[in-house]
Amino acid sequence: MKKPFFYAGPFSAWVPLGRTLYEGIEIELAESTFNILKGASGCGKSTLLQQIVGMKPGTKGAKRILDGKEFDQSMLPEWRSKVTIMMQDAPLLSGTVRENLAFPFRLKNAGGRAFHWAEALRLMHETGLGHVKSEQDAGMLSGGERHRLALVRALLWSPAVILADEPLAGLDEAMAERCLALLKEYSSRPGKAVLCVLHNLDYPKATGRTFKLP
Repeated sequence: MKKPFFYAGPFSAWVPLGRTLYEGIEIELAESTFNILKGASGCGKSTLLQQIVGMKPGTKGAKRILDGKEFDQSMLPEWRSKVTIMMQDAPLLSGTVRENLAFPFRLKNAGGRAFHWAEALRLMHETGLGHVKSEQDAGMLSGGERHRLALVRALLWSPAVILADEPLAGLDEAMAERCLALLKEYSSRPGKAVLCVLHNLDYPKATGRTFKLP
């Protein structure tokens, strides 16, 4: 049987006092697809994304497969280079905007990736960050600007899969539509896929295969 383009699971999660968030959740993504993860507040959407990428412990025996290759626990650095998570709070490093965009390319798992400032500038203009200077202190950015910078960084990194946790937070409707369009265009490329947590599903472009946590 042919392995899927992307598979992760099964995962289970519990909270203190033994309450089950979810149990036996599996995520399978087809290539060149935009996918939505939805569920009530507090149901564990962020936890699931972090388990998938290996930031939180997952269920014993859970598998991670990408393009037919299985990644065991010892291969998490390579997995994370191919499966990138955009965190809900869009954390930034101390330093400049340019340093925040360039830092992943200095990591050992960057492989043959290279940082191109011209492409970064293009994406910053696309996401309404054209006014932000490269040497500006990233700590001075607003919440919405941080989310857009995180999107630019993820697109520059160009992983096989982007796990986007509320990437449109803090954006007005028009800008949210623009950023969502960028994510959808990216997900349509060969060898790519996106799994996105969206609080608001009323955007015209908020369509795709939907996973729902109970």
